[in-house]
Amino acid sequence: TTSIRPRMANLLLLALSDATIAPATAFLAPASISIRHAAGSAAGVSAMGLWRAPVASVAKRSRAAASLAPRMVAGSEVIIQEDFRLAAVFLTLGLGLVALKAPPGLPVAIFGAFLLFQTTKIRFALDDTAFELKRASTPQSEELINSGENIVVGGANRWDFSTFVNYDFFPSKDLPILVYFKETQTPEAKWGDGPGKFDDKKGGQIHFFPAICNVEQLNDLFIAKGVPSERYNPK
Repeated sequence: TTSIRPRMANLLLLALSDATIAPATAFLAPASISIRHAAGSAAGVSAMGLWRAPVASVAKRSRAAASLAPRMVAGSEVIIQEDFRLAAVFLTLGLGLVALKAPPGLPVAIFGAFLLFQTTKIRFALDDTAFELKRASTPQSEELINSGENIVVGGANRWDFSTFVNYDFFPSKDLPILVYFKETQTPEAKWGDGPGKFDDKKGGQIHFFPAICNVEQLNDLFIAKGVPSERYNPK
């Protein structure tokens, strides 16, 4: 497995900047979050009731989407299904903490809302030769447009499979929070930029993205495309 083991909080922040594509641009395997609040807190119970239904709705949509095959679009391009579970977990936790009047609640809820927005907009696409981040023209649209330049190292958010050195899911494919990969397409002078500063092995530019897509589908397609992975597709 990869030797990169930096603190998860730092990686998640860097992942957000790496995946940020206009205006500010892929979690958990099925799980439940239980938030216990003080007995007799009627306000807390009332507030919890306000967010439970929408979060359950998002989680239901996510489970349905995760069971689908990747979407085929024009030509040989395949779009990985989006996965709302990362956003749902952070929204659930954040709004629960807000109900309990815990200080971290609002930032966590805002972060969850940001991930929800990103999940509706960002798409992970693969064709015969490359992996690419695209953007939906509108949240409900099937039309995908160019995501612009990578905010960390510049260049298009498109990388040829032939340049991949490794990919992984942190902490694992069964409990994914971040999608990681390393490539040599980025000019070597940029390899130490952004998350590259955490890479002790060097040998390429590393990228981290929030796991806001179906990682099972992504892993299966990476393997089918011959993309190497020290953990999932060793060469």
